[in-house]
Amino acid sequence: MIDSFSPLLYLKLTSGYLSGLNVKTGKLLEEPTVLAVRAQAGKRIPVAMGQAAKQLEGQAGIELLNGLDHPRTLLANFSVAEQTLKLFVRQLAPKTFYSAAPVLVLHPQEHLEGGLTQVETRGLYELSRCAGARKVHLWVGRELTREELRAKQFPAEGGSLLTI
Repeated sequence: MIDSFSPLLYLKLTSGYLSGLNVKTGKLLEEPTVLAVRAQAGKRIPVAMGQAAKQLEGQAGIELLNGLDHPRTLLANFSVAEQTLKLFVRQLAPKTFYSAAPVLVLHPQEHLEGGLTQVETRGLYELSRCAGARKVHLWVGRELTREELRAKQFPAEGGSLLTI
Protein backbone atom coordinates (compact mmCIF):
# COMPACT_ATOMS: atom_id res chain seq x y z
CA MET A 1 0.00 0.00 0.00
CA ILE A 2 2.72 2.50 0.97
CA ASP A 3 4.54 1.79 -2.33
CA SER A 4 1.76 3.60 -4.20
CA PHE A 5 2.67 6.81 -2.31
CA SER A 6 6.46 6.35 -2.56
CA PRO A 7 8.33 7.72 -5.56
CA LEU A 8 10.58 5.14 -7.22
CA LEU A 9 13.91 6.76 -8.12
CA TYR A 10 16.64 5.27 -10.31
CA LEU A 11 19.96 6.96 -9.54
CA LYS A 12 23.13 6.39 -11.56
CA LEU A 13 26.17 7.40 -9.57
CA THR A 14 29.63 8.43 -10.76
CA SER A 15 32.28 10.56 -9.09
CA GLY A 16 31.40 13.50 -11.34
CA TYR A 17 27.66 13.24 -11.97
CA LEU A 18 24.39 12.01 -10.50
CA SER A 19 21.73 11.01 -13.01
CA GLY A 20 18.23 10.32 -11.83
CA LEU A 21 14.87 9.17 -13.13
CA ASN A 22 11.64 9.45 -11.22
CA VAL A 23 10.07 6.28 -12.62
CA LYS A 24 6.47 7.30 -11.85
CA THR A 25 6.61 10.83 -13.29
CA GLY A 26 9.30 10.35 -15.94
CA LYS A 27 11.27 13.33 -14.63
CA LEU A 28 14.97 13.15 -15.54
CA LEU A 29 17.72 15.04 -13.78
CA GLU A 30 21.49 15.14 -14.15
CA GLU A 31 23.72 17.22 -11.90
CA PRO A 32 27.42 17.42 -11.05
CA THR A 33 28.25 15.86 -7.66
CA VAL A 34 29.31 19.20 -6.20
CA LEU A 35 28.03 20.57 -2.90
CA ALA A 36 28.35 24.23 -1.94
CA VAL A 37 28.68 24.81 1.80
CA ARG A 38 28.95 27.92 3.94
CA ALA A 39 30.74 27.98 7.27
CA GLN A 40 28.41 29.19 9.99
CA ALA A 41 29.03 28.96 13.74
CA GLY A 42 31.76 26.37 13.18
CA LYS A 43 29.53 24.12 11.04
CA ARG A 44 29.34 23.58 7.31
CA ILE A 45 25.82 24.39 6.15
CA PRO A 46 24.79 23.01 2.71
CA VAL A 47 23.66 25.78 0.40
CA ALA A 48 23.24 24.12 -3.01
CA MET A 49 24.29 21.16 -5.12
CA GLY A 50 25.06 20.56 -8.76
CA GLN A 51 24.98 23.43 -11.25
CA ALA A 52 23.52 25.76 -8.62
CA ALA A 53 26.56 25.03 -6.41
CA LYS A 54 28.99 25.64 -9.28
CA GLN A 55 27.44 29.07 -9.84
CA LEU A 56 28.35 30.00 -6.26
CA GLU A 57 32.05 29.25 -6.81
CA GLY A 58 34.26 32.15 -5.79
CA GLN A 59 31.73 33.78 -3.51
CA ALA A 60 32.96 34.74 -0.06
CA GLY A 61 32.40 32.03 2.53
CA ILE A 62 31.41 29.38 -0.03
CA GLU A 63 33.37 26.15 -0.35
CA LEU A 64 32.74 23.55 -3.06
CA LEU A 65 33.08 19.90 -2.03
CA ASN A 66 32.64 16.53 -3.73
CA GLY A 67 31.95 13.63 -1.38
CA LEU A 68 32.15 11.11 -4.23
CA ASP A 69 35.57 11.97 -5.66
CA HIS A 70 38.20 9.43 -4.62
CA PRO A 71 40.64 7.43 -6.77
CA ARG A 72 39.64 4.00 -5.34
CA THR A 73 35.98 4.22 -4.38
CA LEU A 74 32.85 6.25 -4.98
CA LEU A 75 32.37 7.17 -1.35
CA ALA A 76 35.07 9.64 -0.29
CA ASN A 77 33.31 11.76 2.36
CA PHE A 78 30.11 10.29 3.77
CA SER A 79 28.57 13.46 5.23
CA VAL A 80 29.23 15.54 2.09
CA ALA A 81 27.90 12.75 -0.15
CA GLU A 82 24.83 12.42 2.12
CA GLN A 83 23.95 16.11 1.83
CA THR A 84 24.54 16.06 -1.92
CA LEU A 85 22.30 13.03 -2.39
CA LYS A 86 19.65 14.46 -0.07
CA LEU A 87 19.42 17.67 -2.12
CA PHE A 88 19.39 15.71 -5.38
CA VAL A 89 16.55 13.45 -4.20
CA ARG A 90 14.52 16.51 -3.14
CA GLN A 91 14.89 17.96 -6.64
CA LEU A 92 13.91 14.71 -8.34
CA ALA A 93 10.98 13.92 -6.04
CA PRO A 94 9.87 16.93 -3.99
CA LYS A 95 8.02 16.05 -0.80
CA THR A 96 4.29 16.56 -0.80
CA PHE A 97 1.68 16.05 1.87
CA TYR A 98 0.69 12.71 0.32
CA SER A 99 4.09 11.34 -0.63
CA ALA A 100 6.05 8.81 1.40
CA ALA A 101 9.82 8.52 1.49
CA PRO A 102 11.20 7.33 -1.86
CA VAL A 103 12.37 3.89 -2.86
CA LEU A 104 15.84 4.15 -4.46
CA VAL A 105 17.50 1.94 -7.01
CA LEU A 106 21.11 3.05 -6.68
CA HIS A 107 23.35 2.12 -9.61
CA PRO A 108 27.06 2.87 -9.02
CA GLN A 109 28.90 3.06 -12.34
CA GLU A 110 32.55 3.57 -11.38
CA HIS A 111 35.19 1.85 -9.27
CA LEU A 112 33.59 -1.56 -9.72
CA GLU A 113 36.75 -3.51 -10.62
CA GLY A 114 36.70 -6.73 -8.61
CA GLY A 115 33.19 -6.00 -7.36
CA LEU A 116 32.06 -3.90 -4.46
CA THR A 117 33.27 -4.86 -1.03
CA GLN A 118 30.81 -5.44 1.80
CA VAL A 119 31.99 -2.14 3.30
CA GLU A 120 31.28 -0.25 0.05
CA THR A 121 27.89 -1.95 -0.29
CA ARG A 122 26.98 -1.04 3.27
CA GLY A 123 28.26 2.52 2.83
CA LEU A 124 26.16 3.10 -0.29
CA TYR A 125 23.12 1.57 1.39
CA GLU A 126 23.52 3.74 4.50
CA LEU A 127 24.17 6.80 2.34
CA SER A 128 20.86 6.25 0.55
CA ARG A 129 18.95 5.68 3.79
CA CYS A 130 20.45 8.79 5.39
CA ALA A 131 19.48 10.78 2.30
CA GLY A 132 15.85 9.89 2.93
CA ALA A 133 15.20 6.61 1.13
CA ARG A 134 12.62 4.29 2.68
CA LYS A 135 13.98 1.30 0.82
CA VAL A 136 17.20 0.81 -1.16
CA HIS A 137 18.05 -1.57 -4.02
CA LEU A 138 21.73 -1.54 -4.95
CA TRP A 139 22.14 -2.59 -8.59
CA VAL A 140 25.43 -3.36 -10.33
CA GLY A 141 25.27 -4.16 -14.03
CA ARG A 142 23.74 -2.82 -17.21
CA GLU A 143 21.36 0.12 -17.18
CA LEU A 144 17.80 -0.80 -16.34
CA THR A 145 14.85 0.19 -18.49
CA ARG A 146 11.88 2.13 -17.18
CA GLU A 147 9.69 -0.95 -17.69
CA GLU A 148 12.06 -3.14 -15.64
CA LEU A 149 12.09 -0.52 -12.92
CA ARG A 150 8.30 -0.20 -12.84
CA ALA A 151 8.00 -3.98 -12.48
CA LYS A 152 10.99 -4.08 -10.10
CA GLN A 153 12.58 -6.74 -12.31
CA PHE A 154 16.32 -7.01 -11.91
CA PRO A 155 17.56 -9.34 -14.68
CA ALA A 156 20.02 -11.99 -13.51
CA GLU A 157 21.88 -12.03 -16.86
CA GLY A 158 22.49 -8.27 -16.90
CA GLY A 159 23.90 -7.67 -13.46
CA SER A 160 23.30 -8.33 -9.80
CA LEU A 161 21.20 -6.94 -7.02
CA LEU A 162 23.32 -6.51 -3.90
CA THR A 163 21.72 -6.89 -0.51
CA ILE A 164 22.83 -5.99 2.99
